[in-house]
Amino acid sequence: MSSSTPVSILSRGISVYSIPPELLSNLTVRSIQAQQSNEPSDETAEKAVVQTVQATLPSGAGLSCQTCPNTNFDTVEEQRTHFKSDWHRYNAKAKLTGRTVSAEEWDGMVEGISSISGSGSESSGSSSSGSSSQSKVARLLKRQTIGNGLNPEDDDDEEALELADRQRRAHLRTAVIWFSPTTSLDSLGIPKDTQLGVHRALFPPFDTAADYLTELKRMQLTGNENQDGERRLTLLMVAGGHFAGMVVSIRPRAKNERQEVKGAGDIRILKHKTFHRYTTRKKQGGSQALNDNAKSKAVSAGAMLRRYGEQALQEEIRALMIDWEEDLAASERIFIRASTHGKKSFWGYDGAVLHKTDDRIRVFPFPTRRPTLQELLRCWNELTRLKVSRLSEEALQALDDAYIASLQPKNKPIKAAPVSTPAPVVPAVPKLSPEEEARVDRRKRLEEMIRKGRLDALKPFWTKYQSDYQPSEILGFVAAAGQEDILRYLLEEERSDPTQPIETANGRRAYELSSTKIIRNVFRRVAYNHPDWYDWVNQARVPSGLSDELEAEQNSKKADRRKGLKEKLKEREKTRLAEAENEEKAQLEAEAQRKKEDEMRKVALSLNGGGTGNTGPQKLGGKVGGEGLGGMSQEMRMQIERERRARAAEARFGRG
Repeated sequence: MSSSTPVSILSRGISVYSIPPELLSNLTVRSIQAQQSNEPSDETAEKAVVQTVQATLPSGAGLSCQTCPNTNFDTVEEQRTHFKSDWHRYNAKAKLTGRTVSAEEWDGMVEGISSISGSGSESSGSSSSGSSSQSKVARLLKRQTIGNGLNPEDDDDEEALELADRQRRAHLRTAVIWFSPTTSLDSLGIPKDTQLGVHRALFPPFDTAADYLTELKRMQLTGNENQDGERRLTLLMVAGGHFAGMVVSIRPRAKNERQEVKGAGDIRILKHKTFHRYTTRKKQGGSQALNDNAKSKAVSAGAMLRRYGEQALQEEIRALMIDWEEDLAASERIFIRASTHGKKSFWGYDGAVLHKTDDRIRVFPFPTRRPTLQELLRCWNELTRLKVSRLSEEALQALDDAYIASLQPKNKPIKAAPVSTPAPVVPAVPKLSPEEEARVDRRKRLEEMIRKGRLDALKPFWTKYQSDYQPSEILGFVAAAGQEDILRYLLEEERSDPTQPIETANGRRAYELSSTKIIRNVFRRVAYNHPDWYDWVNQARVPSGLSDELEAEQNSKKADRRKGLKEKLKEREKTRLAEAENEEKAQLEAEAQRKKEDEMRKVALSLNGGGTGNTGPQKLGGKVGGEGLGGMSQEMRMQIERERRARAAEARFGRG
């Protein structure tokens, strides 16, 4: 099935470190701050590159301030002191208006104004000094507006400054930095109304939106100073007694390079490790340490095991950090997911490899699941793949205005608007056109038919509207829904291409979204029957074809295994019954032997004269109570023999 429009390059998923040059050269930053300021000149961009490179140098080598012009520091302490100065605070706010001042200009501006740094009154507290300093900076900012033709006492100017501050805060709070192409790129299949997003966590902290584009160009694998080195990222997770860690090279894996991790694709994993300890009570949540702090210390065996597990897990993580010290030192970013208690495994102890103040440490900017190696792979794909959005300029502007309005302080009194001036109306998000609403409704109907397996209703619908959908995406939805008949219809009759990556599934293929073995076998049967249609193994990622003979052989082997298992169960049951019967028989024999010994003991007592009810002399060695000497023990027979001899001796003495 052919498409009228070229396939977009974005459909296969693009790494933020390998953006095509044609696309990269046509990108501009699409942020709230960038919309309110002019584009930076080439000189400013070049200066931003120099500052970015200086920021990556070791302490004491090329330290500077990105806000204040012509600043250089010999030590980190001098740089931190500068950040607390009024000059830096003034430039940080004045930068919103597009003009910062040098040190000489600042000295001229503050001449005649005393106590700029809060040194006017020695009796004043630190809070009053800080507020006084801030008021001086605000007065200087208002004085600067006079030169721009603005009235410093005008409320509108104050609101403009406040709006600019809210715009800056909105820019700093967004988790994703968005870029837009300046023109449509038909050769790449990218329209102009396309937004490409990169997670802010991959960038250094910048105050200016234009710096992100410069940094994005520097991050590319080719055409920068890091192309010959091994650049890497580290991902660490610990939660619920589970730990997962992975060191990944930014450079993708070569086709002939061996990869031991299943499902890693083209990701080059340098090191990985997972382990688990029993630290959390099932279905209770929370670690044992938190429970001990909240309540009294439990003394149960389970609590002791959980405490031991927490200590062992912490020691294993710390030992692994020491083993990975070189990889951590070479990592550009270190992403960590851990609770407050779990972070003690990474820093805050003697000999720690990581430090809390390390500016490379980031948190995952999206929800994560239980720490496993597969979850780390998913997070890697989420972090390093371009996000794609398609919104019109009107919709984007409406979203920006609504977000900036939400940042207004709630406790600030709202000024009454003049009667003659109508209240400003916040533009609403534009509604969908009738065509777009119809397309959304058709998509819902299609998904409903797939979920219910209504193939007869699907066929005419698909014939009429198939051009509105990506075949690979629909194939993935059918495979995940487990509809065997619909999948066979799309693959064999409609020839839907299973080799195309699914953008909404991080580039995975439809086969990889199969929910059951029956669905996977459908792909394998079609691959066997039509091997020349696609590259089933490498592109569609179907491991092998499945013929009728092979399937029958597999079913036969499965039946034999079931039969063998049943026979083994029967043999085990017979053996168990035989053992139980033998055990019962042995118990009966032991009971009979005990009774026999008791009877012999009674006979021996009667021979000693201790018994009652003996009516006459009894013959020694004869049968007593129906039993003879043959059933007695050796000791009892010796005792009876002694008694017999004693009686015989008494009889002889009596006759004499």
